[in-house]
Amino acid sequence: MSTIMSDSDHAWAQRLKTSRSMGILMIVLGALAILYPLFATIFTFNVIGFVLLLFGFLQLFHGLQLSKAKAGQHLLAILLGIFYLIIGFWILRHPVFSILDLTLVIGILFFIQGAIQVINAFDGREEHRKLLLATGIAGIILGILIWSNWPFDSLSLLGLLVGINLILSGVSILKTFRADQLSPSAGSEST
Repeated sequence: MSTIMSDSDHAWAQRLKTSRSMGILMIVLGALAILYPLFATIFTFNVIGFVLLLFGFLQLFHGLQLSKAKAGQHLLAILLGIFYLIIGFWILRHPVFSILDLTLVIGILFFIQGAIQVINAFDGREEHRKLLLATGIAGIILGILIWSNWPFDSLSLLGLLVGINLILSGVSILKTFRADQLSPSAGSEST
């Protein structure tokens, strides 16, 4: 029985160590992305381009495997694969235009999301109203700032946003790690 408990404790400690390492790595990568946003933007778009190429090839393969299925399913899968390949090649071949387009879309998305949050702040529960209103107004302002500086800040904006996201995700992981570490029953769970 003590061996099982010991193995469980060891596995739990290993998961916590992995979580802490991942959180710290994400914070460091996020800080680097903020310090070098242009590099982070280009790197992010290259990853997206290669992933879309991979999806395209996989979708084409899937479409060819569906040759015995209905003709519509077969054709749609192949067309989707071709679409992924075209977008992936386009992103890798013309990264600046891709970055400009995505930045504009992000600005529109932030503005719309902010407007929806402001509307929901007045329909929501009292305890969430201030947070929704604040984040909604921030989203609207951020959307307007992106539009007003587009296309000039587009090349570094995505890298900056990726950096902020990595830092926030890393902090969240570390906070969760810390809460799990302080939990009195954390080590005795056998999941």
